[in-house]
Amino acid sequence: MSATFGRRFASYIIDFLILSFALNLVMLIIPENKNVTKLNKQLEEVTSEYVESGGASISASEMQKYVNDSASLSYRIDKENFLYSIIVIVIYILYYVVFQFFNKGQTLGKKLMGIRVEKENGELTINDFIFRGFIINSLLYSMITLVLLFTTKDVAYLYSIGILGFIQFVVMIVSALMIGIRKDKKALQDIITKTRVVEVAK
Repeated sequence: MSATFGRRFASYIIDFLILSFALNLVMLIIPENKNVTKLNKQLEEVTSEYVESGGASISASEMQKYVNDSASLSYRIDKENFLYSIIVIVIYILYYVVFQFFNKGQTLGKKLMGIRVEKENGELTINDFIFRGFIINSLLYSMITLVLLFTTKDVAYLYSIGILGFIQFVVMIVSALMIGIRKDKKALQDIITKTRVVEVAK
């Protein structure tokens, strides 16, 4: 029996909370980056100045200066956080791809909700979980963002990740709607990988 939207959504939230906890632990281990703290403070000051100056009522040149300054600072912050971004991607791959593959299609969230991923015909492969991770777990978005960090700068980088983030959001919304609307409860990642999420018999 295909897993319901409610079970799939609940498992997604559980997994999100588990990974958030794991990443917070990582943040405690990694030494504080004083440059990031300094840059974040500068970004707050730039934003405060913009808000206090009247926001939309300021001139085009002042608006452009704000965009350039905030984009430059955001870019530098992300570059300083490069190591953390790598760690996030590695943890996501280990959890959503490797762990789920060796745990027969179940993350901890799926196990708690009594559901798992299965192949329509044949055996699940590691590639199935890689492509599912690209679509629903933002793995592709994270990897492309990392590449853009070293191939673009400032405003171009900010606009690029903004567009990518919007596309990722739309993909996730479409996938969620597909589970709710389709009779077979298949999302985009299920169709592309020829897999399905089913309830586990108790």
